[in-house]
Amino acid sequence: MNLFRIKKPFILIIFGASGDLARIKLFPAIYELAVQNRLPKNFYIVGFARTEKSSKEFQKEFADSIKKAHKDINQNLLKNLLAHVSYFAGQYTEQADFIKLRKYLNSLAKSNSTTKLAYFSVPPIIFKPIIKNLGESRFLPNEDLRLIIEKPFGQDAQSARDLFHFTARYFNENCIYLLDHYLGKSSVQSLLNLRHSNRLLNLMMKGPTVANIQITAFEKVGVEDRAGYFEQVGTIKDMVQSHLLQILALIAMSIPITENADSLHREKYAILSAMKFIESKKNIVLGQYKGYTKEKNVPKNSHAETFAALRLFIDRETWYKTPIYIRTGKRLREKHTFVVVELKKFAFQGKDEEPNRLIFELQPEEKLSICLVNKIGNETQSQEVTTKASIACSGDYCLPEHALLLLDVIRENRLHFLSFQEIIATWEIVDTISNFMKKNHMNPEKYADDSLGPNSQNNLTEMDGFKWFDRH
Repeated sequence: MNLFRIKKPFILIIFGASGDLARIKLFPAIYELAVQNRLPKNFYIVGFARTEKSSKEFQKEFADSIKKAHKDINQNLLKNLLAHVSYFAGQYTEQADFIKLRKYLNSLAKSNSTTKLAYFSVPPIIFKPIIKNLGESRFLPNEDLRLIIEKPFGQDAQSARDLFHFTARYFNENCIYLLDHYLGKSSVQSLLNLRHSNRLLNLMMKGPTVANIQITAFEKVGVEDRAGYFEQVGTIKDMVQSHLLQILALIAMSIPITENADSLHREKYAILSAMKFIESKKNIVLGQYKGYTKEKNVPKNSHAETFAALRLFIDRETWYKTPIYIRTGKRLREKHTFVVVELKKFAFQGKDEEPNRLIFELQPEEKLSICLVNKIGNETQSQEVTTKASIACSGDYCLPEHALLLLDVIRENRLHFLSFQEIIATWEIVDTISNFMKKNHMNPEKYADDSLGPNSQNNLTEMDGFKWFDRH
């Protein structure tokens, strides 16, 4: 397999270059691209933020973040990378600063054909001013400018629609790359690759064959320094709205014949727009870990959920009455993300006999397991026979998700990005859930730190005669 290497010169402008996303994710990702020799001879990284500082000061911040993320640093390579890094101070709301920025970018790259990537590493409230000022400060209407906007996209369906219409005033949709970093994970991308290439999996993963689908995303850490953000959104808007519903779409959608972005977005939208939450307290469990209100900047009377379990359905003939169980939470026993596709049992199989399962482990271990049941002699006990396949990347082909997605933007591969239609569809289902929670004044129940979350989550699966699958 040949590694994709960028050949054409580009400029990456990072808006919000002083923020956590840039420091923790973007700078180390760019260094990783340099380590794998993916970058061209001519490229420029320009940090843009409101704070006044010199390029030398910014280069030190850039280097410090890389040293913190990587144990072994190639000093010569890092020094060469920093020579391509500079800083520009400006206000996000001032068009005059964007005109100055344009002149500065033109002084770096003399050719008008140089690709420009504008990365939005900023809070959503700043999206619109940047989009407007980028659009209105263009010197050339047909310049190659691509906007990379990272979730969250709005806080509900209406604000997502507003962002879509606002963006369309200034840029064509093919210039916009809507990024959910989960879709950059090699294990998540493998869901599509495995289904596209293996008939065996698709024969098993059809609605009439599937008893239920379970998606679990457990985190061992708490909210840490994201308490302010988390108080505003909670775990349903933070994790379910994009990350986990996107995984569900990849699992439940029909596989498009042509593997291109438009076809994939169309099939995912068909699933996401059909998602249904039946408004009943039986279909939702909310939790909050006991130590949450002791976290810094968390109100003592906070009702923000740090755990959520949902029972959903896909309102399509192929998935009729197949329950979808989704659960996610913080400060749990382990960090573990996996998908279980449980197959229907034959009518003659015993109630206590284990079903066949497909288990897609996404983290920390990346693998696919197919669980078969095998009776030994006349023993009533069943033996689980598991065949496994690694879905992890290997060797030089591995890259962190932000690095992979940056490469995709360069080569105009939109396969692992979102469409506004998908985003609006996921917000519509989450809006239904959020409105139900408010209308019924639902408060989260406390659960112990380092546990599996509230015990009442088991009620969701038991009402259908199923149980959550756990490795331990």
